[in-house]
This record gives sequence, C-alpha cells and structure tokens, in this order.
Amino acid sequence: MSNLVKIFLLVSAAVLILIGALLSFTPEVLYASSGQNLTDVVLIRSDLRAGGMLLLLSGLVVLAAALRGRHTTSALQLSALIYLGYGLGRLFGIGFDGAPDAMLIAVTGVEWALGLGALALLRWGQTGPEARVLAPN
Repeated sequence: MSNLVKIFLLVSAAVLILIGALLSFTPEVLYASSGQNLTDVVLIRSDLRAGGMLLLLSGLVVLAAALRGRHTTSALQLSALIYLGYGLGRLFGIGFDGAPDAMLIAVTGVEWALGLGALALLRWGQTGPEARVLAPN
C-alpha cells in the first residue's frame, strides 16, 4: 500500500468516524454548527442516528484497512460509494429543495473531492506498475 493511499484512507476514516459519531450521539451539535435547529420529530432523529451509525461503522472499517494495510481496495470502494452517494444526494437535494447555504455547499465539495479521490486512487492502483506485473497476458 502506498503512503498516498494510507493517508487518504486515514483522512476518509477520520471524516466518516467524526460525522458518524456526531450524527449518532449528538446530532443537535452537528446541526447547531451550521446554525440550524434539529426538529424534535422522533422519526427524523432516528433516521439521522441510523445513518450516522452506518457512517461510523464504515469509518472503522476504512480505518482498519488503513492500519492493517489489507483490503485497501475494498476500503477505497467503500469510501467512494459513501462520499459520491452523499454528493449525488446533495445534488438531488439542490434540484428538489433549492440552493443550500454556503456551509452545505462546502460540505458537498468535500464529499465530491473525497469520492473522486477514492476513484482516482482505485484507477491508479489498477494501472500502477504492480498491477501491470500481476495482470494476465
């Protein structure tokens, strides 16, 4: 595993774990940081916590891959899926709900950057020298 992949996976894991933990355990803190008040509707809070737990557990999987140096392709795929899924969801949100505030635009940019970064590293890993050596003729 290259240092670039390891650093990327550590950053990806840190973001997933941080956001996942905030959504799972203190969603009102995350919303307050954007100047929003979280509704008291139990269904919405439950959905936020469930999604947060998925992010938190995914972040732990990505972190384990980074620290062990194993299953890095799967960790990159998981990162790409999550970040690009959220980024695409944000674009749908803009289409259906209108333009968000500056903070959410910045978050969307980070999601797309991390998702596309994961895809680029996956592609780079498939075309790197070690991949060419292992490729069948």
